[in-house]
Formats: sequence, structure tokens, C-alpha cells
Amino acid sequence: MRASPMTNSRPPRGARALALRAALRRAVVIAVAASGLAACDGDEVIDPPFRDTAKPRVSIARGNNPPDSLLTFSVQAKDDIGLKAIRIQLTGGFTASIDTTFTSAVQEFTYAVQARVPSSAPLGSTVFVASFAEDGAGNVSDTAALVLTVGNLTPPTAVITSPAAGSPVVTGKALVLSLAGSAAYRVRTLGYVTSGAYASADSIVFGGPLEESATALDTLSVPDSVSGTALTVTPFIVDSLNQRVLGAPVTYTVQRPDQVQTVPKVTTGASRRLEVSDTIFVEATDPVGITTLGYEVRTLAGALVVADSVQSNGSFSTLVRTFATRIPISVFPTPVTVQGFARNANGRRDVARFTSGAVRIDTAQVVAGYTRPLPDGGKIADAIYVPRNNRLYLSNIERNQLEVYNLADSTFRQPIIVGSRPWGISAWPRSRDGEMGDTLLVANSGGTTISYVDLLRGTTGREVYRYPLPNIIAYSVTSVKSETTDQVITERTAYDFSDRPQFLASTCTGSADASSACGDVVVVYSTTPTPGQSLPFPSRGTVRWENLSKQTSHFFFEQAIGQTAGRADTLEVERFAAGGVGSDSTLVPFKQRVPLPDGSFFDYSVVIRIDRLAFRDTTYVRNSGNFRRAVIGEGGPVLGSRGIMFDALAGLDSLTPLPVIDRGVSRSMDVSDYVANSFARVQGVGINFDGELAAIKGDSTYVFDRTLRLQGLFQSRGSTGGLDFHPLNKGLNTGQLNTRLAFVASSEPVIEIYDSWCFKRVASVPIRDPIIGPVRASQLADGSLVLVGATIRGVTLVQLPDNFTTTCN
Repeated sequence: MRASPMTNSRPPRGARALALRAALRRAVVIAVAASGLAACDGDEVIDPPFRDTAKPRVSIARGNNPPDSLLTFSVQAKDDIGLKAIRIQLTGGFTASIDTTFTSAVQEFTYAVQARVPSSAPLGSTVFVASFAEDGAGNVSDTAALVLTVGNLTPPTAVITSPAAGSPVVTGKALVLSLAGSAAYRVRTLGYVTSGAYASADSIVFGGPLEESATALDTLSVPDSVSGTALTVTPFIVDSLNQRVLGAPVTYTVQRPDQVQTVPKVTTGASRRLEVSDTIFVEATDPVGITTLGYEVRTLAGALVVADSVQSNGSFSTLVRTFATRIPISVFPTPVTVQGFARNANGRRDVARFTSGAVRIDTAQVVAGYTRPLPDGGKIADAIYVPRNNRLYLSNIERNQLEVYNLADSTFRQPIIVGSRPWGISAWPRSRDGEMGDTLLVANSGGTTISYVDLLRGTTGREVYRYPLPNIIAYSVTSVKSETTDQVITERTAYDFSDRPQFLASTCTGSADASSACGDVVVVYSTTPTPGQSLPFPSRGTVRWENLSKQTSHFFFEQAIGQTAGRADTLEVERFAAGGVGSDSTLVPFKQRVPLPDGSFFDYSVVIRIDRLAFRDTTYVRNSGNFRRAVIGEGGPVLGSRGIMFDALAGLDSLTPLPVIDRGVSRSMDVSDYVANSFARVQGVGINFDGELAAIKGDSTYVFDRTLRLQGLFQSRGSTGGLDFHPLNKGLNTGQLNTRLAFVASSEPVIEIYDSWCFKRVASVPIRDPIIGPVRASQLADGSLVLVGATIRGVTLVQLPDNFTTTCN
């Protein structure tokens, strides 16, 4: 039986559609009517259903490797329903705007922009790009921003490096902000602005010379009256073009002091090798403020050695202090522990901890000496101690000045400006007992002069004269047999070496008697080579002496006397005066006529091995304490380096009408014998008071007498540091055991002390850092010794008692 149409519950498809539309129409009318009634009652208006309230999303990305005439970037916009428009605005270095309107439904769009830079825009000027989007419902996105620069230089940036975002900020306290910024056109200003719970601003203006990057600490004080819960801090930077750029904002949580139950976060910094007078860094952070900050030094058994602390009123959330220590320890090395601590304004105390939360205790060795950084930075090339004023003078090769260190109060005084790239330094000799004059001599390796520094001028001394060193040219007149005719061919070749002085040693003529006054002042110096010197000597130096009293010169060739197989190189040397000092002269003639007793003559020439004439770079030179002798050690990283001695009293050989051979320079056979006995590279030289004993430091330290005869070895370690003898070490051997000492730098952070007769190591003095430069030993008025050495951190001084001695008999 079929059902009646009247009882069918499912109307036809068309009827269903008409009914749905009618129902929706009635629902809309009802909703509007209800909305009107509600509005009449003053209640909140309810949005109609299906309204689009979601905002579009916009991002900006920088383009890749654009040309300098364009600024390229891309803007990406998205919306769940459909975008209506995208707007882009460029301001700053130049101004432009771009608007895009969509006429059809677009849910996502990427706009690649290439903005041509007008010629009037300054190079490096900042361009700020801002963009937002609007959808069909009228919703507007947040503004996306990007910073570009004309010429596509890196734009200025500013960041807050601490505290981290989300850190609590306590009302009534001061927050220490760490700011960092960089700008291609130098950083003029770093600062911040705040918004949210509290509005304020502050900045730090840097003085010249401006740098491309800078850091700063600034204080943000949060008043008690602040009642908000979030504080946003935005850093900014201003460059030398007065362009101001904002950095990424950082938001902090604002809390009342009684809401915070924190303990101090403590950080400690201490060297693993602590000097008695050193520094210990302690930093503590706590939102409620730090009232006490300090450190403790204890023995490994836990006994307190020394402690120090500072107090604060607790208004600062971060407290930083670098403590100057005075550790009461006299036995070196001594192991200790170092720990920092702090207490906050709520009375809670804690110590330094690792990130895991475990207690941090640093272990350190207390070592001898005290290190002082150079006030203006730079690098020390040489040093000298002047007993008369108890001061140390150090040549700072990178600052063109002498650093003046006053031992009485352990402070650097006003530096003395000298010539270009000062290297070697020595004193004007006054007498044979080692008395120094009031003038220092400084080798200006960046020029061809020697500075005279008068120590009685000004507060620390003053340069009063620059002695112009002569231009010395060597020639070889070579006789070679022709391979085809067997005839002798003569060739004259010039060798023009650099005349720039490097290391310096002061000697003087006169009597050898102790306490006798000096005669002529003769300065022995090595030269700084250059690649532009004549072949075959590029980057090879020379050794010379200059008689400053008579303004005469000598070119060291004695070490090269001899003949090479198959050829004869005859030497000729000429001096060309500089600045009118001295005169042009021939130092070594090609040939001299020497008379014989029978009235006849013979021709005299100096024949040399040409390959032994020059020396490698950084050839060391040092004078004895009595100004009679000097030791020369050939530098460079090559084995088989030469050692030479010089005696100012020997004088020139008078065999020829024009004396040319200096009898004070080691003979060539003695030089070659030294090489055979040592075969080492040279890393420093030393000589004792009377020059009877000298040493050259290489893989070990080779000790020899004034004739270059090897006496023994110090089993020292190879390093770039130097060596020195006790200031009163005399002769080959002495019964005074407290002066028979030599001090040698090591690759380890120690200074090794040796007996110069038994060649045993008698002690090792631990220091903070290895010596990487010269070592100088000086005796103070009370008899104690001061050792001075250059390290990576500055200048290290070690004081030894006057009863320090060797026990080898």
C-alpha cells in the first residue's frame, strides 16, 4: 500500500531550498530585531554571525646580493578570507610608497620589490621599510618593519644583551641594562626607551674616536609607583650620520619586592694562576637588589686565607666589582680555592654556582710576581732598569714611545715620545764600574735614527736629539774564471742593506780598570732587514758599530773572512754620511798598498765568503754591565745560527795604512767553531757584568766565554722569551754564590734560575704567564733582585730576596 503524499516528511529538492532561504531570512530579521531591542536597553551590541574578525599577517624579508643602486626586499601577506590591499612605505634616506589593491579574492600574496635609489640619497643612509595589509572586512594587520641602507651596507643594529627577556623587574629598584650596537658609520649613541608599565628613556653618547661597534651599561630605575605588570624596553642606536634605528624590544615582568622569593645569582672570574696582587671579578644579580658582594680565598683544607666584600643599599639589581687582591702568601706556588658570594635586599645569601645548580669553587695557584698591563696597549721590544731613579724604561714598538714604570709605587708614569717603532734600548756609558749616564739611547727601527732621551728633562724624561745613522753600502769585487777562455773576469757588485737599527748595545773605549771613566761611546747595533735589499740579501740584516763621539762607523765583516771555492770575493765598504753627521768615507778599500821593511809594497785586500756577510732578521745584541763587551746572536728560526763577541778595547788592526779589521770582533774560525759546537737557533742573548761569560738561548741555553769557547749548557726549554745574568755575575766563576746566577724564560709560566758555573737549575719561579719577550735582571738598593719580562698581558715583575743563592760549590 503506497503512502499518501500529504504524509511524506521529505519535500521535493526545490521546495527544500525555498524553505531554507525563508528560514534564514526570518533568522536574520529576528537577530536584527533582537539587536535593536538590546541596543535600546543599553546592552552590548552582539556581532552578527559569520563576521570576519581575523587580522591579515604581513612579513618582510631582505633581498639577496642586490646592486648598490637598488634596495630589494619582499613583502608576504596572508589572510584566511581574502586580501584587499597591501601598503608599503619607505622613509629615511629617501621616501617612496607602494600601494596594491586586489579586485578578486586573494588569500596569499608575495610582492618582490626593487626600489631604485635616487642619486641624491647619501651612501650609508638608513631606509626604514614599513608595510601592512587590509582584508575585505576592513581588518588591518600589524605593521612589519625592516631596516636597509643605501649602498646595501650592513644597517645599524642595537640589542639588549642582558637581562634576558621575561626576567623580573622589581619596583623601587634599578635594572642594569647591557647594550650593544654596531654601525658601518660608527656608533655615536646607544640608548633605550621604555613603554608599558613605565615610560622613560636614556642614552650614552660616545666621544671620539668613534668605533664601528660599542657596548654600554645603562641603569633603568623603576619607581615604587609603577603598577603595571609588563615593561617593554626597546634599544636604539644613532650613528655618525645622526641616523636613529630601533632594535628588537625586550619585555620584562614587573613585580613588587614582597612578591619575589629569589636568591642572588653569582658569577666569579679568577685566573687559574693568581698573583699576590691580582684581581678577582664577582658579579651578582637579583631582582630585589644586591646589598653585599664579595669573595673568599681558602686553602685546600678550607682555612680562610683572605676575604673582601663591598656593601650597597640594595637599589641595584646587578652589582659588579673587580676586587684588587692582597693575598698573604709568600711560598710559590700555593694552591687555593676562590669563591664569590652575594646577599640580596631580602637577606638571602648564595654563592657562585654552575648552570646545573651545583656550587662552584674555582681552584687556583698563587704564583710569584705582579703583572701590569701597558696603559695604551702595544708591544714591548726591549727594557732597561735605571738604578738612579728606580725606574724601568720599556720600548713600546707599536706606540712609538718609552713606557716609564716606577718601581717605588708600582705605577706607570707619563710615557716618553721617541722615533718610529722604537726597538733596542741601552744607556749612555759613564764609567767602567757600570755607572749609567742620564741619557738613554733608543734604536728607532721604523727610521734610521737613534734617539737620545735625557732623563733629567720633564717629569719622566724627554727626547732631545736623533742621531742620523749613515748609509753604508758594501761591494764585492769578484774574480771568476771564464768557462770558455779560462781568463779571470772581474765584477763589482753593490749590496745596499737597510740602515734601520734594531737591537742596541752600548760600549765605550778607555781603560779596562774598574771605576775608570769611559772614553768614546761606541754603539753596536743590528739592522732591520727589508725584502727590497740587493740580491742575494733580501730580508737579511747586518751588524755595525757607530762611534757616537767621533761620528765614525764600522761594518761587521770579520765573521765572513775567507775564500769560497772557485772564486774570490774582495770586499769594499763605503760610508755615506746622513744629516751632516760625520763624513763620507771608505771603510774598507778594495785594495791597499802596504809597505814592507825592504821598501817594497804588497797589495792588501779583504777576501770574504759572501754568503756569510749578512745576518738573519732579529739579530740580538746586548752589552756587558761594564760597557766593555757585547754579544751578538743571529736571529731567525734556522739551526746553525752564529754567535759573535765584541770587545771595544781591542781596536782596529794597524797593519794597513787604513785600519779596517776590528780586532774586537770574533774571528771567523771562532764563529764557525761556535756553530759546530752548538748548532742552535737563537731566541735571546745575555752577557754577564764584565763580558767574560755570555749565553745564547735556543733549544737549550749555550754558555760560552769571550772567545766563543763553549763552557756548558743550561737545560732550558725553547721559547720566545729571553735570558739575563745576575747584575753582579763576573768572570767565568766566582765564589759569590748569590751572584753566580742566570735567569732564563721558559715556554712554561716560570722563570728558571741556573748556576752559571755548575750549569744546574737551582730554582724555578712560577709566574702567571710565560715570558714572550726580553728578560732583564736588576738589583735594587736593598740588595733584592727584580726580574722583568714581557708577557701577553703586559709587563711582569718578580722580586727575589737578597739572600737568594745557589748551593753548588
